Amino acid sequence: MAAKKPKADSVVKAVKASVMHLADAHPNHEHHLCHIISLRNMRTAAKLAKDAQYICFLCGRAAKDAKNLCDPLKI
Repeated sequence: MAAKKPKADSVVKAVKASVMHLADAHPNHEHHLCHIISLRNMRTAAKLAKDAQYICFLCGRAAKDAKNLCDPLKI
């Protein structure tokens, strides 16, 4: 007997909750693009994103330096 699939709505809620928790539960978050953009500091965000070399696995934002992302992956 196959396992019951969770409803898409509950999966989306669980993923959103885990992403929000991960975004808030780590050091130096104040230097990450997601936080800077949440403060509407677009000038700083644009400078950090120029010539991007990394992408965030959590939110998809891109930055030149890995230190400006929560979960960076080299592009």
